[in-house]
Amino acid sequence: MSSPKNTSPPASIAEKEAPKDEANNNKDLIVELENLSKEKDSLTKALVRSNIGNAKLGGLEKDLNLSKSQYQWSLSIFYFSYVIFDLPSNIIMRRWRPSFWLGILMFFWGTVATAMAASKNFASIASARFFIGLFEAGAFGGLIAYGISQISDDRLKTWQWLFIIEGIPTIVLAVFTAWYLPNEPESAKFLTKEEREFASTRLAEDAGASHNHSWSWAQVASVFTDWKTYIFMAVYITGTSALQGVTLFLPSIVSGLGTWPTPVSQALTTPPYFLAFLVTVAVGWSSDRYFERAYHMLVTNIVALLGFLLLMFLPASNVAGNYIAACIVTVGVYANVAVKVAWFNNNFGGLTRRAVASAAIVSVGTIGGAIGGQIYYDPPKYFGGNCIAFGCMAAQTVLVIILRILLARENKRRTFLTDSQKEQEIEKYGGYDLVGDRHPSFKYVL
Repeated sequence: MSSPKNTSPPASIAEKEAPKDEANNNKDLIVELENLSKEKDSLTKALVRSNIGNAKLGGLEKDLNLSKSQYQWSLSIFYFSYVIFDLPSNIIMRRWRPSFWLGILMFFWGTVATAMAASKNFASIASARFFIGLFEAGAFGGLIAYGISQISDDRLKTWQWLFIIEGIPTIVLAVFTAWYLPNEPESAKFLTKEEREFASTRLAEDAGASHNHSWSWAQVASVFTDWKTYIFMAVYITGTSALQGVTLFLPSIVSGLGTWPTPVSQALTTPPYFLAFLVTVAVGWSSDRYFERAYHMLVTNIVALLGFLLLMFLPASNVAGNYIAACIVTVGVYANVAVKVAWFNNNFGGLTRRAVASAAIVSVGTIGGAIGGQIYYDPPKYFGGNCIAFGCMAAQTVLVIILRILLARENKRRTFLTDSQKEQEIEKYGGYDLVGDRHPSFKYVL
């Protein structure tokens, strides 16, 4: 017998102002949860994903006898496995113990990253990159690469040391993750009793009891009939094309600006990422402070577009100007990522619906990484690559404007619905258990 349809709205949908104490608890809880997730994962992910760009300067392309086309495909193949495995991985994590699943992925991810040092030819480096993308489903990379380049060892090449030193910490961190990362608020040892109770309440309001791992295939299907999913995919794929192109080729771009030795080129890739880190934090704080996404993305996109124009049209003799332009581009393409991810997560309601939407958007959007690995084909100026990246960022800018207009129009439409019309919309989408962000009282974040 099917269970009766829920006829009472979840508390999270009710239009009421949260008490001051609740708002403070919410703020403190978010800070602690964000610190846990970001500090343990982001740095190793950035290092392993982008270290092949520094490895090229360390002699990887020459030592493995890679053609230009083979090197570019070794960059792009990572994203094919990432796209294929990202959604299934998120489904497994939703239905199983997240700490163990993440720990397993990180362990094998770090193992393959370290094993890349044993690559002998195109087949081995491409295979390793494929599995890196599968198991993954650079702020300080340049600085680390600079230090590694000073190692004097006839047994291993510079690029081999780079893969080993940046891969082993991930293996160690994987064990820590499986043991320490909580599967649900009730098992979060780093939270106080009050914070655990508050977190459980928030999750229950959003999508049922947090310890209930039941899977709603109706909510899964609803993601792929929602127009927002496809616009967010397009926003993600255009931005990722430019971002990953810059990430993978920044060491080569910087190296092409002057005649300095390889270690200096690797060290010079650090300031752009450090600036991007500072601006990303500032933009993220401002976006959360004002609870606004689209305009923040547009500002960072304008910065990126300016940087690409400078890289395209500044004369090659203007080394300082081109380096500053590279810094501007890096800041622009990276600073909107956190805002972009927060935006689509804000606008999908319900744990299952949000998890599937997030995985689908990121998975399909990551195809942009494969594109980014192919566009920088014309060294040392890379005019064609920068021109394509400029077009991608311009397209994303247009999509962000369109998306904001559509979301604002939908919010306005919902304010004029009568009570009977609201009930009809709720029934249209399967009742309160399935309606999620399509509830007439849900206001989309702009």
